[in-house]
Amino acid sequence: MLYCPRCKSQEVFPETGGYIGSIYICKDCGYRGSFVLEVDSPEGIRDVEREERKHKKPVRSHTKQG
Repeated sequence: MLYCPRCKSQEVFPETGGYIGSIYICKDCGYRGSFVLEVDSPEGIRDVEREERKHKKPVRSHTKQG
C-alpha cells in the first residue's frame, strides 16, 4: 500500500517512471515526488503517524527577547 508522505492519503499514483525511478503524484494534496510511504497494512500508517507525533520537537525562536 502506498501513502502520500504529506497528507497520508492512499490516492498516490505513479505519474512517470523509467530508468531513474518513478515520480508519484497525490490526487488529494497535489504532492509530486519520488518519495512515498509504503506499508503492508492500514495499521502500518497509524504506526508511522504515531512515531511522527512522538518525535516532533517544538519550534523555538532564535531571537533574543528582553
